[in-house]
Amino acid sequence: MEETQQKTLNLGRLAPAAGVVGLVGTLACFGMMLSGNDKMWGSFMFGWYFWMSITIGMFGITILHHAVRGQWSLAILRLLEAGSGWKIFALMGVLLVPVLLQPIHLYEWADRAFTMADPVLRRKEWFLNQPGWTIRVISVLVLFAALSAFFRHSTVRQDKNLNFKLEAGRSSWAGVSLVFFFLASTLFVTDLVMSMEPHWSSTMYGPWQIIAGGGAALAFCLLLQCTEAGKKPFTDILRPQLTRDQGNMMFALTMFWGYTTISQFLIIWNGNIPETTAYFAKRSSAMYPQGMESNHWGILGLLLIIGRFFIPFFLLIAPRSKTNVMNLAKITGWILVMHFFDMYMLVIPAIHGRAEMGPLSGQTFFDILACVSVGCLWLAMFAHQTKQAALFPVYDTRLQEAKAHAH
Repeated sequence: MEETQQKTLNLGRLAPAAGVVGLVGTLACFGMMLSGNDKMWGSFMFGWYFWMSITIGMFGITILHHAVRGQWSLAILRLLEAGSGWKIFALMGVLLVPVLLQPIHLYEWADRAFTMADPVLRRKEWFLNQPGWTIRVISVLVLFAALSAFFRHSTVRQDKNLNFKLEAGRSSWAGVSLVFFFLASTLFVTDLVMSMEPHWSSTMYGPWQIIAGGGAALAFCLLLQCTEAGKKPFTDILRPQLTRDQGNMMFALTMFWGYTTISQFLIIWNGNIPETTAYFAKRSSAMYPQGMESNHWGILGLLLIIGRFFIPFFLLIAPRSKTNVMNLAKITGWILVMHFFDMYMLVIPAIHGRAEMGPLSGQTFFDILACVSVGCLWLAMFAHQTKQAALFPVYDTRLQEAKAHAH
């Protein structure tokens, strides 16, 4: 009996410790924010958005799974549901309350006097105003939480009654939900992140962030699946053909990340408009005095080009990288690390005064503190959610049958 328990994956045991560490760290962050440490607001926003991007990515893949009923995503469906459940959205909403109440610490447009003195922001006031911004952010969180609860309740219910009509209903709703997901996610990231640089805008921002979050979400789930491949339920379903398909999806998302990233750059470069090029100016050596160019954001940008695109691209081309669980685990772990740097370069330079400080500064410790604190709370809720249902859906036996008949 003891041996069987050791071979069964139990993520729920991680919840208490992660919750305590996350709560203490988050309260420390809130304490610094409310005591007058203005830069801590930016650090907290980075930590919050890093984990929110993964949550949105997991939710998007969950809807995609129900829309197309893919086998490759069936193995990680419960992980996706746990990472994008309504409780996760509720948690992230609660953590965002200080920002919703005092956006002036992060958003220039929240200062009405500043907005009235700026011709560009004055023209955007119909959209960038605190009441409208708050309503939109809360509405998207509520919408995502409601849809997530619907899909989760449906799969758990089907586990009990094995009624195929529930799966057919999810497939129909998921097709419509995908449209709302992309529209709402674009609005959400535009409000919370892009509006931190209100003079700048990009038509590729929404798709770029959805793809980035989706890639990180898939990497997180595959890393967990592959590192725990020797435990149930993964021992009953994993086979080389399945991990190859999952690796191919990871490869596709890597390609899409490169496509959306270079597309955004080309659109801005061709336009050559000062308001749009400001995004890249903040993330270049132009922010440093002469003689300090070797210590600038450009190094981090080069790391992302090589590390987030080229390295995963070439590794995932090889079939052996996808059919071997440990190789796939190393690649997905690397992609998660690169996603951290990707979000760091996205959020931190957007904070007032942080671009000039560079990637490494005295504030970097607080950036990491906020990310770890929010992450521990997120992981605690994720672990708690995994205990609420079987780690693999009972109603769908396609993967067990495929492994049983594999040659």
